[in-house]
Amino acid sequence: MSKQAVDFMELSAYRKALDTSFVHRYSHGEDEWSWDIGMARAARIFLAALGDRPDQRILDVGVGRGRDASELIQAGHRVTGLDIVENSSWPLLRKRWGERLELLNSALQDWQPVDGRQFDAVLDNGCFHHQHPDEWDAYLAHMRSHVRQGGLIALNVFGVDSSNPVPGWREMDNQRQGYFFTEQGIRDTLESYGLTWQELVVIERQHGDAMYLLALVRN
Repeated sequence: MSKQAVDFMELSAYRKALDTSFVHRYSHGEDEWSWDIGMARAARIFLAALGDRPDQRILDVGVGRGRDASELIQAGHRVTGLDIVENSSWPLLRKRWGERLELLNSALQDWQPVDGRQFDAVLDNGCFHHQHPDEWDAYLAHMRSHVRQGGLIALNVFGVDSSNPVPGWREMDNQRQGYFFTEQGIRDTLESYGLTWQELVVIERQHGDAMYLLALVRN
């Protein structure tokens, strides 16, 4: 698996392109991931995998409009949500959940908690597959550094399908890119960064034959 399958723009320019893309999508109500049934199912599978231990501290990477964070809080957990763009839902989320939800405008690879806290688990429901290939190392290293030893990490990524069976990068809106994995490809990728494989769940997306691959791993 080559993560250099396309010619990427320079890193800082790509970060600006991601920001532009997501600001546009949220401001125009085009954030279809906020109500995507496959992503909602991924969050429920993650919640079930957390087990019965109450009041766990969860890091939600790409918190968006807080759909997954709200479900986790309703199940009794505390959530810190990161996102590269803030959207109009955040003031109401803060008002509704109070101290049980912390929302922060930051990329994962740039963020360090001021109190040095570690989390019991991390949910990345659709962010890793958009990262610039030069940041995969930093992205996953930061993720691991924020999770306790043995903690659960869930990454939900684009999977290849019958209409596009070849893994690799595909261009999206406003120069945003998405990497589409095979089942073995996402396992090999995460294990190569030191994560311990637990399970893969294949989830149908809400259009066409498209698939998500939900990888459950341990730190």
